[in-house]
Amino acid sequence: MKFWYQFTAEARKHPSFVAALHQHAERIGSPGTHITVHGMDADLGHGLLQADVILSPAVYTSVVVPLFLRNAWKAQQEGYDAFVIGTFAEPVLRELRSLVEIPVISAFEASMLAGCSIAPKMALLVLSEQTVPYVEASIERHRLASRVSGIHLVASVMLETELEREFEAPSAYLERFKAAARTAIAAGADAVIPAEGMVAAIVAVNGLQEVDGVPVIDSVGVSILAAEHAITLKQRLGLKPSRLRAYTRPTPAALAALGPTWSGT
Repeated sequence: MKFWYQFTAEARKHPSFVAALHQHAERIGSPGTHITVHGMDADLGHGLLQADVILSPAVYTSVVVPLFLRNAWKAQQEGYDAFVIGTFAEPVLRELRSLVEIPVISAFEASMLAGCSIAPKMALLVLSEQTVPYVEASIERHRLASRVSGIHLVASVMLETELEREFEAPSAYLERFKAAARTAIAAGADAVIPAEGMVAAIVAVNGLQEVDGVPVIDSVGVSILAAEHAITLKQRLGLKPSRLRAYTRPTPAALAALGPTWSGT
């Protein structure tokens, strides 16, 4: 199985993060499972830092939505078995599932569903305060507010470019993550979820699976295993997204007109 793993920062600026994703996927994926990691194209992102992109919903929509639509379409055309949304903002999830026939996996949705099976209340630990509104929107989208004990900051302000450097010497950042987890646990969390791709990766590759007996859900690993599960369900049970109302496919005329835009041809 071959998965396209999509995140929103420029891959060339985050080599340690990309290496961590590949390393972790190799460790937890089933034999024969491979991922390719894709970030933001420099031209599409206009050279902006990720913090600049997420600061404004208008900029985020203008920059990120075309990226995900184009690359999901491209992944299907190139024979990938699944497309993984590696950001907890899960941009245009409904639209992506409407567009392609391959499974589209949301890191947020997969992590929350895994959390629901092991704990009544989960806390989401986010990179910085800029990401909170996006995570709140994802919670509302899935109607899971009753299962969330709170959203907590690992740092009030932190750029992904700063976090990239922590992969080389992660001890200090992991201690900050544990401190945030303990705050969440004191506030009622029975499990904690690193609710951002780079935070999840640095936690996962360093083997942090619990804090004071409370599970830390591996968002990256859960997403990869969820993709494997979705493919198995499709192959063995014929289970696919509902096309009646929720994930209506584009008409042939629409695909003919817009397909080249998404495929980048």
